[in-house]
Amino acid sequence: MEVRTLSTLFITGCTTKETLEPNQFKTQIEKKGFIVVDQTSAVIHLNADLNYSYIATTPDERYAIEYYSFNGESGAQAFYAQKHADITATGGQVSTELNQGNYQKYTLNHNGKYTIISRISNTVVFVHADKNYMEEINIIVKDVGY
Repeated sequence: MEVRTLSTLFITGCTTKETLEPNQFKTQIEKKGFIVVDQTSAVIHLNADLNYSYIATTPDERYAIEYYSFNGESGAQAFYAQKHADITATGGQVSTELNQGNYQKYTLNHNGKYTIISRISNTVVFVHADKNYMEEINIIVKDVGY
Protein backbone atom coordinates (compact mmCIF):
# COMPACT_ATOMS: atom_id res chain seq x y z
CA MET A 1 0.00 0.00 0.00
CA GLU A 2 1.44 3.35 -1.04
CA VAL A 3 1.03 6.32 1.26
CA ARG A 4 1.53 9.80 -0.14
CA THR A 5 2.01 12.95 1.84
CA LEU A 6 0.67 16.10 0.28
CA SER A 7 1.05 19.58 1.66
CA THR A 8 0.47 22.49 -0.64
CA LEU A 9 0.92 26.21 -0.52
CA PHE A 10 -1.18 27.61 -3.36
CA ILE A 11 -1.20 31.34 -3.94
CA THR A 12 -2.77 33.34 -6.70
CA GLY A 13 -2.48 37.02 -7.43
CA CYS A 14 -1.59 39.72 -9.89
CA THR A 15 2.11 40.08 -9.13
CA THR A 16 4.45 40.05 -12.11
CA LYS A 17 8.13 39.19 -12.13
CA GLU A 18 10.82 40.36 -14.50
CA THR A 19 11.99 37.82 -17.07
CA LEU A 20 15.68 37.04 -17.36
CA GLU A 21 16.78 37.03 -20.98
CA PRO A 22 19.12 34.16 -21.92
CA ASN A 23 22.33 36.20 -21.67
CA GLN A 24 21.22 37.69 -18.34
CA PHE A 25 20.60 34.21 -16.92
CA LYS A 26 23.96 32.98 -18.23
CA THR A 27 25.84 35.94 -16.74
CA GLN A 28 24.12 35.74 -13.35
CA ILE A 29 24.54 32.00 -12.94
CA GLU A 30 28.20 32.08 -14.07
CA LYS A 31 28.87 34.70 -11.37
CA LYS A 32 27.71 32.06 -8.88
CA GLY A 33 30.38 29.66 -10.14
CA PHE A 34 28.26 27.52 -12.45
CA ILE A 35 29.53 26.14 -15.75
CA VAL A 36 27.01 27.04 -18.45
CA VAL A 37 26.57 25.10 -21.67
CA ASP A 38 24.33 26.25 -24.50
CA GLN A 39 22.26 23.18 -25.33
CA THR A 40 19.91 24.94 -27.76
CA SER A 41 21.11 23.11 -30.87
CA ALA A 42 20.74 19.74 -29.12
CA VAL A 43 17.12 20.27 -28.01
CA ILE A 44 15.55 22.87 -30.31
CA HIS A 45 14.12 20.15 -32.57
CA LEU A 46 12.06 18.89 -29.61
CA ASN A 47 9.99 22.07 -29.31
CA ALA A 48 9.21 24.47 -32.15
CA ASP A 49 8.62 27.30 -29.66
CA LEU A 50 12.03 26.95 -27.99
CA ASN A 51 14.40 29.85 -28.51
CA TYR A 52 17.36 29.15 -26.13
CA SER A 53 18.31 26.42 -23.71
CA TYR A 54 21.16 26.45 -21.20
CA ILE A 55 22.26 23.90 -18.66
CA ALA A 56 24.20 25.33 -15.72
CA THR A 57 26.14 22.79 -13.68
CA THR A 58 28.00 23.14 -10.41
CA PRO A 59 31.76 22.67 -10.94
CA ASP A 60 31.62 19.35 -9.05
CA GLU A 61 28.49 18.31 -11.01
CA ARG A 62 26.33 17.88 -7.90
CA TYR A 63 23.32 19.27 -9.76
CA ALA A 64 22.30 21.31 -12.78
CA ILE A 65 19.86 24.15 -13.39
CA GLU A 66 18.17 24.08 -16.77
CA TYR A 67 17.03 27.33 -18.38
CA TYR A 68 14.63 27.53 -21.32
CA SER A 69 13.53 30.60 -23.27
CA PHE A 70 10.60 30.37 -25.68
CA ASN A 71 9.46 32.53 -28.58
CA GLY A 72 6.29 33.39 -26.66
CA GLU A 73 4.61 32.94 -23.31
CA SER A 74 2.32 30.20 -24.62
CA GLY A 75 5.33 27.98 -25.42
CA ALA A 76 6.66 28.39 -21.88
CA GLN A 77 3.20 27.75 -20.41
CA ALA A 78 2.86 24.51 -22.39
CA PHE A 79 6.37 23.39 -21.38
CA TYR A 80 5.66 24.21 -17.72
CA ALA A 81 2.33 22.34 -17.87
CA GLN A 82 4.01 19.23 -19.34
CA LYS A 83 6.83 19.25 -16.77
CA HIS A 84 4.26 19.83 -14.01
CA ALA A 85 2.21 16.85 -15.20
CA ASP A 86 5.31 14.65 -15.39
CA ILE A 87 6.39 15.66 -11.88
CA THR A 88 3.00 15.32 -10.20
CA ALA A 89 2.57 11.83 -11.66
CA THR A 90 5.42 10.63 -9.42
CA GLY A 91 3.60 11.57 -6.20
CA GLY A 92 5.54 12.93 -3.27
CA GLN A 93 5.31 15.93 -1.00
CA VAL A 94 4.45 19.20 -2.69
CA SER A 95 6.30 22.03 -0.97
CA THR A 96 5.12 24.97 -3.06
CA GLU A 97 2.67 25.73 -5.81
CA LEU A 98 2.42 29.38 -6.85
CA ASN A 99 0.50 31.12 -9.63
CA GLN A 100 0.98 34.89 -9.59
CA GLY A 101 0.53 36.99 -12.72
CA ASN A 102 3.23 35.95 -15.20
CA TYR A 103 4.87 33.62 -12.63
CA GLN A 104 4.36 29.97 -11.76
CA LYS A 105 6.44 27.79 -9.45
CA TYR A 106 6.11 24.21 -8.31
CA THR A 107 8.43 22.30 -5.97
CA LEU A 108 8.35 18.66 -4.97
CA ASN A 109 10.22 16.31 -2.62
CA HIS A 110 10.02 12.65 -3.59
CA ASN A 111 12.22 9.56 -3.18
CA GLY A 112 15.25 11.56 -2.06
CA LYS A 113 14.97 14.02 -4.95
CA TYR A 114 14.03 17.70 -4.99
CA THR A 115 12.44 19.21 -8.06
CA ILE A 116 11.68 22.82 -9.01
CA ILE A 117 9.92 24.07 -12.09
CA SER A 118 9.53 27.84 -12.29
CA ARG A 119 8.13 29.95 -15.13
CA ILE A 120 8.32 33.70 -15.66
CA SER A 121 6.60 34.86 -18.86
CA ASN A 122 8.36 33.08 -21.73
CA THR A 123 11.13 31.44 -19.66
CA VAL A 124 11.33 28.30 -17.52
CA VAL A 125 13.90 27.09 -14.97
CA PHE A 126 13.97 23.40 -14.06
CA VAL A 127 16.01 21.54 -11.42
CA HIS A 128 15.86 17.87 -10.43
CA ALA A 129 18.52 16.97 -7.86
CA ASP A 130 19.35 15.13 -4.68
CA LYS A 131 17.29 16.61 -1.84
CA ASN A 132 20.48 17.19 0.19
CA TYR A 133 21.07 20.26 -2.01
CA MET A 134 17.54 21.66 -1.58
CA GLU A 135 18.49 24.70 0.52
CA GLU A 136 21.42 25.60 -1.73
CA ILE A 137 19.27 25.22 -4.85
CA ASN A 138 16.49 27.37 -3.37
CA ILE A 139 18.96 30.16 -2.62
CA ILE A 140 20.47 30.09 -6.12
CA VAL A 141 17.10 29.93 -7.90
CA LYS A 142 15.78 32.77 -5.74
CA ASP A 143 18.93 34.84 -6.31
CA VAL A 144 18.44 34.68 -10.10
CA GLY A 145 14.79 35.71 -9.68
CA TYR A 146 12.95 32.43 -10.10
